[in-house]
Amino acid sequence: MSSQELTTAIFLRLKRTWAYIIVGALVIGAGLVFYALQKPVTFTSTASIFPLTSTSENTSSSMLSALMGNNQNSINFSEDASINIVELAQSRTTREEVAGIRVSEMGNKTIAELLVKDINDHRSFLEPEMKMPPNEYALITWAGDVLKDGLSATINKNNSFVLTYTGRSPEMVRVISYGFIDKISTFYVDLKREKAKRDFEFATSKVDSLRGVMNSKDQKLIEMDKTTMFTNTGKLEFRVPTENLIAEKQMIRAQYANAIANQQNAAYKLQKATPVIKVLDKPEPPYKKESKSPTVYGTIGLIMGLILFSLLFVSGILLRFMKDETSKAIFGNPDSKKVVAPTGNIL
Repeated sequence: MSSQELTTAIFLRLKRTWAYIIVGALVIGAGLVFYALQKPVTFTSTASIFPLTSTSENTSSSMLSALMGNNQNSINFSEDASINIVELAQSRTTREEVAGIRVSEMGNKTIAELLVKDINDHRSFLEPEMKMPPNEYALITWAGDVLKDGLSATINKNNSFVLTYTGRSPEMVRVISYGFIDKISTFYVDLKREKAKRDFEFATSKVDSLRGVMNSKDQKLIEMDKTTMFTNTGKLEFRVPTENLIAEKQMIRAQYANAIANQQNAAYKLQKATPVIKVLDKPEPPYKKESKSPTVYGTIGLIMGLILFSLLFVSGILLRFMKDETSKAIFGNPDSKKVVAPTGNIL
C-alpha cells in the first residue's frame, strides 16, 4: 500500500464514519463539561511571615536562614525552639488546635463545625451531604484532615515563610489562615515562656539553697564564738576554723550573687516573652479564585474526542499499512523478484 493509497483509504473511512466520530466527541466534551460544573470554586490566601529575632538570639552566619530552617547548621526557627516552622504548621497538633478555635463573629462555633457547614453550602451536586461527626474528638480529627488538604507551608527563595490555604469560601479562608498564624506564634511564645519559667524556678531554688547555706555558716560562727568565750582566740587552733568558715561564706556569697543575677535575668525573659514572628503579607481578600471553566473543558473534550475516535476508526488501516511496510523492510518487495518468461508467463 502506497502513501497515496493510505491517504485515500483514511479519507474514505472517515467519510463513512464522520457521524460516529462527532457523536463520540460530543459525549467526551459533555463529560468534561459535567466534570467542570461539579467542581466547587476555591479561594486561596497567601501570608508571608518573617521572624522578630535579634542577632543576640541567633549566632548563625545567616540569621534568617537559620530561623526559617533553611540552614544546614541550624534548622530551628529560634534558639529556644527545636522544631522547624514548616513542620510546626503542617503538624497534626497545630491543625487540630486550629480546628478547635471558636470564632466569636460566627456564632462562637469552632472552625471544625464551620467547616462542615461550609462544605455543605458549597458542595457540588455530585458530592453527598457531610454529616456532623458523632462526637467532638471525631469532629476535630476530621477537620484536621480537611485542613491538611488545603494547607501549604513553604520557604521561598528569599528565605521567608509563606503560608497558603485553599478553601471554598473567602470567609473561612480568612478565619483559618489567621488561626494558623496565631497558633504558630503562640507556640513559640509559650515555648520561650516555659523555658524562662523553668530557668526562673531553678534560679530561685538555687538562691534559697545558698541562702540556707550562708545561714548555717553564720550559726556555726556563732556557736564557735560561744565556745571560745573564755579562751585565747588569738591562738592558731581557735583562729583557723573561724577563718575557714569566713572564707567559705565569702565563696558562697559570690555564688549567691550570681544566682540572684540569673534569677533576675530569667524573670526579665519571662516578662518580655513576645511573638517571634511578624506577618508581612496578611491573608486578606481579594483571594486567588480558581474554578473549572465549562467552555474550556468542553472545547478540550471535543478536540480530544475528534482525535481519539478518528484514530479508533482508522486504526485498522494504519495497522495494515504498518504491517505491509514492515514486511517490505524485512523481505523486500515481492513484485520486484518476479521474472517474465519469453512466452509472457510469470515464472
